[in-house]
Amino acid sequence: MGERRPELNNKSAQTAIFGSTLLLVAVFALNILISTGLPGLRLDLTQDKLYSLSDGVSPLLRALDEPVRLDFYYSKKSAENLPNFRTYGQRVQEFLEEMVQASNGKLSLRVLDPEPFSEAEDLARAAQLSRIQIDGAGRELTLGLVAVNSVDEQSVIPYLDPTQERFLEYEVMRSVISIGRLGRPTVGLVTSLEMAPSLDQQTMQMKPGWQILSQVEQLFDVVPIAESDTALPDGLDLLWIVHPRSISAELAVAIDAYVLQEKPLLLCLDPWCEADAQAAEPAFGMQGPQPTSSQFDTFLGAWGLNWTRGYFVADRDLALRVQATTSRGVEVMDFIAWWNAQSENLNGDDPITKGLTTLNLATTGAFSIEEDAPTRLIPVVRSSENSQRMLTAQLGFQIDPGTLIQNFESSGEYQTVAARFTGPIKSAYPPVKTEAAVDPALEELLDSAPEVPTGVANILVLGDVDFLSDNNWIREERLGSISLGYRTFADNGSFMLNAMETMAGDPVLAGLRGRGEYTRPFDRVEALRQAAESEYLAEQERLETEIQETERRLGQLQQAQAGSQATLLLSPEQEAEVDQLQDKIIAARKQLRLVQLNLRRNIEQLGTNLMLFNTIVWPLVVASVSGLIFLMRRKVL
Repeated sequence: MGERRPELNNKSAQTAIFGSTLLLVAVFALNILISTGLPGLRLDLTQDKLYSLSDGVSPLLRALDEPVRLDFYYSKKSAENLPNFRTYGQRVQEFLEEMVQASNGKLSLRVLDPEPFSEAEDLARAAQLSRIQIDGAGRELTLGLVAVNSVDEQSVIPYLDPTQERFLEYEVMRSVISIGRLGRPTVGLVTSLEMAPSLDQQTMQMKPGWQILSQVEQLFDVVPIAESDTALPDGLDLLWIVHPRSISAELAVAIDAYVLQEKPLLLCLDPWCEADAQAAEPAFGMQGPQPTSSQFDTFLGAWGLNWTRGYFVADRDLALRVQATTSRGVEVMDFIAWWNAQSENLNGDDPITKGLTTLNLATTGAFSIEEDAPTRLIPVVRSSENSQRMLTAQLGFQIDPGTLIQNFESSGEYQTVAARFTGPIKSAYPPVKTEAAVDPALEELLDSAPEVPTGVANILVLGDVDFLSDNNWIREERLGSISLGYRTFADNGSFMLNAMETMAGDPVLAGLRGRGEYTRPFDRVEALRQAAESEYLAEQERLETEIQETERRLGQLQQAQAGSQATLLLSPEQEAEVDQLQDKIIAARKQLRLVQLNLRRNIEQLGTNLMLFNTIVWPLVVASVSGLIFLMRRKVL
């Protein structure tokens, strides 16, 4: 047996060499096959399939009414020493090539490097693409896209931001569809707000419009309708009402008739609209205009839809952190009137919110219906259970977020702040004939209105208008005087565009927004932080009350001393009490500072512990388990 061992070893070596050679040949052949014959073959293992075309994109591209050329401007040479831009530029190019392959000839692609003094540079400047200075020598980088149709209409993305990769597919598809489709849905907009660009009468300069309106106008034909108008235009695919305040009686009748025909209505109300430029007169003791409440009660009452006018939804679990100026100085704390709805607060089965992860809301109202109502209210966005409806009277320009927290009492119930409202409804302005009408013109209009006292609702209601304003979801990125475009930090805009697409447009486009997630919050850390802050506020209130009571007693003694005509000297007992009171104030203030310090230390320690756990403990656990497995395998062999 021992004499045959060399022969066996030689055979094993030959087999190993042959197998290794065969494996290398197979890998080499597969690499050539993929690179030449299957350039579009890729395997996407990311959680949200960020590197794959979404379902429905290919049919949408093939259904374009006319061909579209994509001009991708990418400074390849300038990006050679910039790994992030180089990687993302390659990623965008591959994605555009995949779209072209899926379009069945409707898309074509040109990749242009806008080198200095080249024709491509002139074209990039003509399209107003952003140019980023990448060093002190004046070198610039361009990373933008221009979509062009057969009649030279353009849709421009000035800057493809690598940090906004999750929106790449949607941004490109929006540009393509905006110029590749001949007809666009028509949206009628009724609002009391200045959402469009307008002239500032004081500075005589143009004020920028709301970004949400700008984005809607890229996909829809928006027809403005004044609240004083007497009728709705014909051919509306969607009616969009934002913060109504003084809709004329004639227009109200027209809206009523529109809704009863089951035509889509997107209704945005607000119990405390901070974005209202035409605010009411200041209240006594207040500076400047105050936010106002939407006026739509006649319709809501007729439909049986309850709305918390005069109340806003406060949420302790979802509150946003703000810098607040208090009697103790500037502090960072929860502002429960402004909160951030997470994916678990969104209806994942509704195409409006499917794929979205975060919405910022500010002093939002809530909706409900009676239990025996024939209508249905399907929540789309709701608060956490740790929420409460609070009076808007508690809000103001000098509001202390800590005061709201102290007044907060959880209802233990979810509050619906956005919902689909469907089912049979009654007319809010039924035709009525009277012998003595107050307004003959209105009576004539009512008499001529269609005989539709009932109808079916197709309405989406949202209890927040500030939700749409730029400062709650989007900001402009600038490099000096150069605009790099806009960066979103919440899904508010995607929510509204999804709503419009599902109600009046193409639902496929709605599904492209909001792929992936912004952040994955540490829920346990947040809960501990909230508990610590609540304990701190309670202790702080107790200490401040003690200080105020001590100062009041000290003031009484000092006043008694000043008012004494017999002597300006205090008795030994009074002097001892004054000393005790002063020591008590000093001790209370010291304790208050200690409470604040401990709060900060506890939160910082939580973060440190988590960092150490994730960077040291888990790697050690993985290494230990791997070592044990290795040793066990060696033992078996």
